[in-house]
Amino acid sequence: MNPLSEALGLGCRPVAVYRSPSVPEDAVVPEGKCVIPLLLTGCARNGGKYAADAGSIRCHGAVGGLGFGGIPDRGKTAVNMSDRPPEEGRPGKRYFRDPECAMRQMECVPDMGDGEDAIVFQDLDSAEAEGIPVEVVVFLVNPVELSALMQLAAFSRTSEGPASTAPFGLACQQIYAIPMGEAGSDDPRGVIGMTDMYARRFVPPDILSYAVPYSLYRRMVSDIGASFLSQQRYLDNLSAASEGKW
Repeated sequence: MNPLSEALGLGCRPVAVYRSPSVPEDAVVPEGKCVIPLLLTGCARNGGKYAADAGSIRCHGAVGGLGFGGIPDRGKTAVNMSDRPPEEGRPGKRYFRDPECAMRQMECVPDMGDGEDAIVFQDLDSAEAEGIPVEVVVFLVNPVELSALMQLAAFSRTSEGPASTAPFGLACQQIYAIPMGEAGSDDPRGVIGMTDMYARRFVPPDILSYAVPYSLYRRMVSDIGASFLSQQRYLDNLSAASEGKW
């Protein structure tokens, strides 16, 4: 069993995310506009292997979020995230006061990829057993599990500032593009996600995502034995929190 799953008693499998030259023959390819329900939640619940390439992506947000060439038009996206003038048709999403505010919040989403490969979501244990070069590890967690993962990410952090970040982004950006941006740091942070209000419909009300570059995941695993996770007091607190005791 995965060491973090065992230590925390996670309800969902950790998911490995990585790139492949093409969609693997044994992978399930998503259908429908949003890829999150199958790629992430399907893999976290059932294990196995799920993949998509640029040709199977039907959501423009996933082009940038899953590394198929970046956000196609940041200016247009910023307008859509704020509000369009009345003469331009239906209103924008009004997530931000104006496009300038939206542009600043989108800066954490790096542009990457050329759209010529595929992205794969696979049960982490099986991906590691195959020697796959995992890029990002994603957890679907409740608030108790999220609290523990955030604390573990901070356990041996030597850099100033928080060990986790909760940036604005579409769900696919929060689980891949933004964590990949963190991977370039000497001391990467974990990324709290599934705060995308469209994608919230695909997970239970008490579930969020926590995505970490693979290097941070390995550090967190190595810290388990020395951390609070080895303390019975924490295990008792975890049990009480899971049962809803105050």
